[in-house]
Amino acid sequence: MLKAETLNQQSLLANYCRTGIKPELIGIKEENLYQYRRLVFNIALDTLETAYPITYSFLSNEQWSELTKRFFAEHKCNTTQVWRMPLEFYDYCKENNVAEQLQIPFLNDLLYFEWLELEVHTMDDIAYPSFQENGSWLQDQIVLNPEYKLVAFEYPVHTTAPTDNLEEKRGNYYFLIYREKESGNVQFLDLSMLHVFILENINDGNCLEKILIEANNLFQLNDIELLKKHAITFMEDLKHRQFILGFKN
Repeated sequence: MLKAETLNQQSLLANYCRTGIKPELIGIKEENLYQYRRLVFNIALDTLETAYPITYSFLSNEQWSELTKRFFAEHKCNTTQVWRMPLEFYDYCKENNVAEQLQIPFLNDLLYFEWLELEVHTMDDIAYPSFQENGSWLQDQIVLNPEYKLVAFEYPVHTTAPTDNLEEKRGNYYFLIYREKESGNVQFLDLSMLHVFILENINDGNCLEKILIEANNLFQLNDIELLKKHAITFMEDLKHRQFILGFKN
């Protein structure tokens, strides 16, 4: 258990490293203070630039420098894991309306998209369900890779570079992000609303034939046979991509 004065001195030093405001510290050499701040800030900056390479490249040097300094000075990180700090950076930008201030309406989507790759890559392992390779696409229960997320965006940050007038493409966009079973690589796949509907219902344990009957009515497609053909092609592609594992035993 640290003594109260020791804890206070540590807090003052930590606050200086964040804000650059010099505190009254006991027994520390004045010339060393800057080095503490420089080293700590460089670690934080390197972590953010590694997590957000697209955002870092897109923003001007002045915008990035000002934003990261603001974050470091104003936000007291709660995580004890450095690799999770970028999530707090994303939360900070969203809560403080940074996208509006910088007049970059797609900034929150872009930051979240970049964070997701890191999050899914490092997510805790999820036990894979038992499955068999062969079965009926329409009638058997399909088994999905459990290490995934379905995400909705307002801007197509997952398919379009931020320099391509993204602000003019506001709409409803969906994508799948998952971790491959064997390699651990993170993969992305652009989806339609119909694809999302199918995958969400498969995850709920419904068979594809039942899902497609409901989808045919919901989306007013009026061609169940064509829909079945399209859905089976989609399922086969997802199996090839290692997202569909097989069929429930």
